[in-house]
Amino acid sequence: MRVEATAPRQRGLLASGIDKAFGSHQVLNGANLSVEAGEVVGLLGANGAGKTTFISIATGALAADGGRVHLDGIDVATDRRAAARRLGTAPQELGVYPMLTVRENVIGMARVHGLSSRRARASSEEAIEALGLTACAGTRAEHLSGGQRRRLHTAMALAHQPAVVFLDEPTVGADIESRHQIVRHVRSLADAGAAVVYTTHYVHELEHLGARLAVLAGGRIQDHGPVQDAIDAWGGTRVRVRLDSRVGDHGTVPIPAAWERSGEWLVSTCADLPPGRALAAGLQQLGDLAADVVEVDVQRPSLEQAYLRILQHGQRPAGAEGVHAAP
Repeated sequence: MRVEATAPRQRGLLASGIDKAFGSHQVLNGANLSVEAGEVVGLLGANGAGKTTFISIATGALAADGGRVHLDGIDVATDRRAAARRLGTAPQELGVYPMLTVRENVIGMARVHGLSSRRARASSEEAIEALGLTACAGTRAEHLSGGQRRRLHTAMALAHQPAVVFLDEPTVGADIESRHQIVRHVRSLADAGAAVVYTTHYVHELEHLGARLAVLAGGRIQDHGPVQDAIDAWGGTRVRVRLDSRVGDHGTVPIPAAWERSGEWLVSTCADLPPGRALAAGLQQLGDLAADVVEVDVQRPSLEQAYLRILQHGQRPAGAEGVHAAP
């Protein structure tokens, strides 16, 4: 008897051609996103871009107008219950039960996701410990600090060890210690094989997570590859030179092409030009006044700069391969 081979089920998330409109407002317009097992994708976008709408559709909480979402090879629209067992999600709004203890909250959510009593207890203890909640495991949630509640919210979403995880600004309002614990745990989840979609306004977290950057704008998601690739392609390097105050305070100093004045400083405005070349060109144009330069400052590219430029330009810079910042 001949046995037909079956293709292996694709692990992770695959969202294809997602459309969603609210009345005449088209929020998502053919949005695509693929996240493999073991990978973290930072999904960024301006407020109102549709990140929460996309996540709601991808998790089965909201119906799309078009397109398909598969979680671990399971179609969310046609087999939502099976997809939910592989899914962990922590929305922005805290969803803890104040009258229950930390341990009761986490175990209860693990049981809701189908874990046996024994597995739920073991997995919950792991999540509680990983997120630094062991000391308050027996404390009712109503008595926790804001940072502890945020960590509890995350533990409840992850205790059943989901294959695909959606974390919508998981560190908003959390203290520094809580942020670090959440980010470390998210990275460990990916290392263990989970596919993670992570939204945040604190873009530096994506560097710590070793994430891939995806930006939602105009209803579509553009993949910019690993964070470092996005920084290299979009971050730019800014070069500044400061003239001796006896010279720099005077408005008679000629401003080289592709530079601008900022107080005593002259600042290169050509972010795509290598810093050495930008500096050499500026000094050459200053002529004899180059002898009055007393300080040179080279500001290396950052993810924040890259993200802001992506939002401004909306497409890759020519030849590229490949928020606000935390307070």
